[in-house]
Amino acid sequence: MTHKSNYIIYGFMFRLLITYWIILLPFSAQAQQKKADSLRVHINPSIMQPSTVTSIAELSDILIAEAKYEEAKQWLILGYEVSEEIGYDQGKFSILTLLADQYLQQNQTDSALVMIEQANLLEKSVEQQEKLLELTGDANTQSGKYVLAVEQYKNAAALADSIGNARREAELTYKTARAWSALGDHTEALRAYYYGLEYAEKAGDSEFIAQASNSVGSEFLKILKYDQAEFFLLKAEEIARKIGLTNVLENTLLNLAVLYREESDFEKSESYYEEVLKLAEAGDNPVNHSLLYYHLGIMEKYRGNLSEAEHLLLLALELSRENNEIQRQYESATALGKLEMERGDVIQAIRYYARANNAIEGENLESLALTSYNNLYRAYRESGNFVESLRWLEQHDQLKDSLETAEKSRLLAEYETLFNLKQTREQAEVLRASEQRAQSMVTLQRWLIGLALLAGIILTFASIILVKSNKRRKKVNVELEKSNRQLQQMNKMVKEQNEELEQVNNVKNKLFAIIAHDLRGPLSSLQSMVYLVREHELSQEEMAEITKSLERNLQENASMMDNLLAWAQAQMNGIKLNLRKFNLIDGIKSVTDQIHFQAKKKGINIDLDIDPTIEVQADYDMVKLVVRNLVANAIKFSDKGDTIRLKAFYSKEKNMAEIHVKDEGIGMGIEDQKKLFSKDHFTKRGTDNEKGSGLGLMLCKDFIEGHGGSLRFESKPKKGTTFMITIPLAESSANSGNNVTALSKPAASQEKKPVLQGS
Repeated sequence: MTHKSNYIIYGFMFRLLITYWIILLPFSAQAQQKKADSLRVHINPSIMQPSTVTSIAELSDILIAEAKYEEAKQWLILGYEVSEEIGYDQGKFSILTLLADQYLQQNQTDSALVMIEQANLLEKSVEQQEKLLELTGDANTQSGKYVLAVEQYKNAAALADSIGNARREAELTYKTARAWSALGDHTEALRAYYYGLEYAEKAGDSEFIAQASNSVGSEFLKILKYDQAEFFLLKAEEIARKIGLTNVLENTLLNLAVLYREESDFEKSESYYEEVLKLAEAGDNPVNHSLLYYHLGIMEKYRGNLSEAEHLLLLALELSRENNEIQRQYESATALGKLEMERGDVIQAIRYYARANNAIEGENLESLALTSYNNLYRAYRESGNFVESLRWLEQHDQLKDSLETAEKSRLLAEYETLFNLKQTREQAEVLRASEQRAQSMVTLQRWLIGLALLAGIILTFASIILVKSNKRRKKVNVELEKSNRQLQQMNKMVKEQNEELEQVNNVKNKLFAIIAHDLRGPLSSLQSMVYLVREHELSQEEMAEITKSLERNLQENASMMDNLLAWAQAQMNGIKLNLRKFNLIDGIKSVTDQIHFQAKKKGINIDLDIDPTIEVQADYDMVKLVVRNLVANAIKFSDKGDTIRLKAFYSKEKNMAEIHVKDEGIGMGIEDQKKLFSKDHFTKRGTDNEKGSGLGLMLCKDFIEGHGGSLRFESKPKKGTTFMITIPLAESSANSGNNVTALSKPAASQEKKPVLQGS
């Protein structure tokens, strides 16, 4: 492909278009600049009048369109101060909505919502309600809350229809279509786009027709309806060329290039790409350059020109890296990886896939990450590296589960918000009706008083009317007070119920999240390992590696299940203690006997120093679970050859036994120590890459405090960690403990402490 020859072919047409824009656009820009300069000179903030606020709003609108946000913000603040001084609510409303619009253009959604809330306190007319609904819909669209956005755009369009503003109704319906498209509901999107297009054609609005036709064509392109897409895109192209709509023309030409590429009409596709490239160069838009090189590369790949495709995709990758276009870097590197897979160069494909993955790492682009993990899994499997293939397959499955859970939670939250909004509107209507009735009664009283004053000659008659009016007023006031008390009581009940529901919902969501992430993930890993063993002939070395992973996953699953079941029971039913007296050494020995294999496998020693006379009054199973979690954590964060020391003795606190679990492992920094008992469960990988659910220490703390004891710890990085718990003594042991604490060290003849060797 020779770009130079194509530029010559289309050069004359482009020069005509560019000359048109060069002649007309500067005049338009100069006119706007001249108007802004004139407003700056003539606005006098000392003139406290609504016209001053109107001029400030007009100037700010021009500045926002020119992206001069900081200057626009200063003028808007000044306009608000003038409006506040003269009590001009309409001015304050206009200023706040302009500020919200500016924040939205700067992608500062939270700040925009604050402005919308303040403007909502001033809203009175239907037009103002419609504007606030539109801005709220824009904010939700920007935040990815498309369900809420659709509802708000629909309500705004209904208000526009109620006052006969057909253009606003069409514009708002058009925004609804974009939200439907983002949700993937192409049928609803096309229905809404058609409505906007139908209005634009009736009104003869060429600009709107071009925009809507391009959107309809783009939507048909998404669902692979190429004939319909071509019809509307060509219509948009014709109108955009005719009236000089640069942005619409660029988008339409790019859509047409993609359309013809998909239909394998590469000659047409290339001509459209070349034209868009010239427009981008005329506008000096480096972002469009990288996008176009990417599309041209994809087209050359479709044509089978792999070398030319590689050249163009590398250009797109380099430009997107220079301009810090994260998504374009990912797309270009991924396309290069697929190209290398077609060539059969798997190693080079892995390099490109890894580069694509690095581009989006830490950018919260989960859907792209999902595809990236899948590409790496398939490439490594193709190369015969089953260990790496398994690792990427595990990450893919875990992220997929996480995204499905998050999407369900997000949609549930949006629908719950819609329900709450509906409930709030209904309550507001009830309150408004009560206020109107009260206002009607007050108005009636005023009329009666006025008539009484006018009929002052008939004093007796006037007195009777006043007495009756006062009685009625008192009765109304009593009824109003009663209604207010009832409403307050209802609001209190609703608030309490909402808090209870929120608490229950939080427990449910947390339980589902833990099951989805911490339990389903390891099970998926086991399934993946079994798949590899069944479907592939593996070497002894690979079998040993996979068996090691399988064994570790089974151990983690068993521990995780114990903790998860205990946590779920505690959350749903509360902590119920089955107290009984038992010898502490029996419980601790039972735990160390069970966990001995895990310590031995890792080469870790367990040293016991337990006073055999200590008896405690506690829940035997809970104490075992606490000790097991603490010892398992110590093993998790210890290295081969380390020693874990368990010591139990009578505490200085009355009626308490104290247990210390001390390791020589990696320890914790200050930041990790702060997270240890936070509400969000916190976990780290062990020294042998062991995983955990983050529930163990939370359970330990809850169970020990449920006994009236305490759990504390001391830790230093690279010097190990010591966990210290206290448990109530049994009555007989408490008396013995009081005597023992008064004694010195045990005699040398005392029985030697047991040691469990882990290696």
